[in-house]
Amino acid sequence: MSNNINKPRPDLRTTPAPQQPWMSWIAVLVIIVVAALTWGFWPHANTISSNAPAQTTTQQPATATPPATAPAQQ
Repeated sequence: MSNNINKPRPDLRTTPAPQQPWMSWIAVLVIIVVAALTWGFWPHANTISSNAPAQTTTQQPATATPPATAPAQQ
């Protein structure tokens, strides 16, 4: 018979290689740098002062009129 109960089984488990501690610090540093660059270059939508009143009407551009000149004196 080929199924012998007393036959030792081979150990198929493998031990994982330990992760290097500096690799974790590099990953944390990369995340911090990406977050800082994103914060610095992201266009901020709230650049207008929140204390300014909302303008509901559109302003018409002023017409350019030449200034009134006084008559020349002799």
